Amino acid sequence: MNKWISAKGILYGSIAVLLLGIVLLSFFKPTKKEKTLPPEAALPVSVVTAKKTDQEDLVMLPALLEARIDATLAAEKAGRVVKIFVDRGDPVQKKQLLLQIDDHTERAILTRAKIIARDAKKNFERFERLKKAGAVADSEYDQVEKETIVSAARLNEVNISIKKCQVHSPENGIVNDRFIDVGEYVLPGTPLFQVIDSDSIKVILQIPEKDIFAIKVGDKLSFKIQSIADKTFFGVVSFVAVQADVQNNSFRAELSISNKKGLLRPGMIARVLFRRGVKKQIISLPISAVLPSKGDHVVYIVKEGHVIRRKVKIASLSPTNALISKGLNTGDVVVVDGNRTLTDGQRVRIVKQEIKK
Repeated sequence: MNKWISAKGILYGSIAVLLLGIVLLSFFKPTKKEKTLPPEAALPVSVVTAKKTDQEDLVMLPALLEARIDATLAAEKAGRVVKIFVDRGDPVQKKQLLLQIDDHTERAILTRAKIIARDAKKNFERFERLKKAGAVADSEYDQVEKETIVSAARLNEVNISIKKCQVHSPENGIVNDRFIDVGEYVLPGTPLFQVIDSDSIKVILQIPEKDIFAIKVGDKLSFKIQSIADKTFFGVVSFVAVQADVQNNSFRAELSISNKKGLLRPGMIARVLFRRGVKKQIISLPISAVLPSKGDHVVYIVKEGHVIRRKVKIASLSPTNALISKGLNTGDVVVVDGNRTLTDGQRVRIVKQEIKK
């Protein structure tokens, strides 16, 4: 009995030692080496340090080029067109004859009116001599004088009617369009030609009400044309409206510019650089630093090698700069290049520090 108990104890003890060994081995069992991810790549960026300065408040305003003279010439008298002296694209001089309407009837009337006026004048001269001699009554003299005046007026009317059968250019220019052909019958008011004088160009722009006192006649403004992007033009303010347009509450302004070389064409779209004034102590950033985001504007600030996305408020935009009124502090390091693919918190490395004057 004691031997059986002793054997049983030995068995249990062996099992316990075995289990203990298994447990200990599990603690000291080598584990698989954990995979380590490579560090996040730092994206290269260019930055500028924000600071407050006085800045010109500039804005680009859209404008339309117009010819100094853009005249649609219309018929003043009804009749058949018998001769056209110019065509589209022809240069014309002031008072040059452009078109002839049939005036045969008027010239026949003119011949008769000349005879009547001549006879009336001779008769009046005879009655003047008789009156001086006291040989004619005042009533008879008055009647002859009246006939003389009426016949002269009639002759003048016929001459005017004949002149209306001719169409002359009002100014030097170019025939931009012709609307009729020989043989057509025209009525008063029928469009005949479009004559344009583009040697001098008007630049038409609309000034917002809040900026109207920032512009005056005589100011010199620069503007650019998209199709002539490598050239800057300058015009002088020749007109500023005293009353706002009821449609948009803006004021029409005009710039004048010589166009002797014909580089500018009526109908072109211009972008006029307009100076509103000066913004005092405001942060100016290159336009590339500011990104649109769901109706807002954001920039990226660099701190300790990472970027922070920051919402900002723009006071005004110029062709090259954005004036920031809210969202930035002096000393903030703002990404100006390389920001298109950034996300909040991303690692970056500064490759260029721009100096903002």
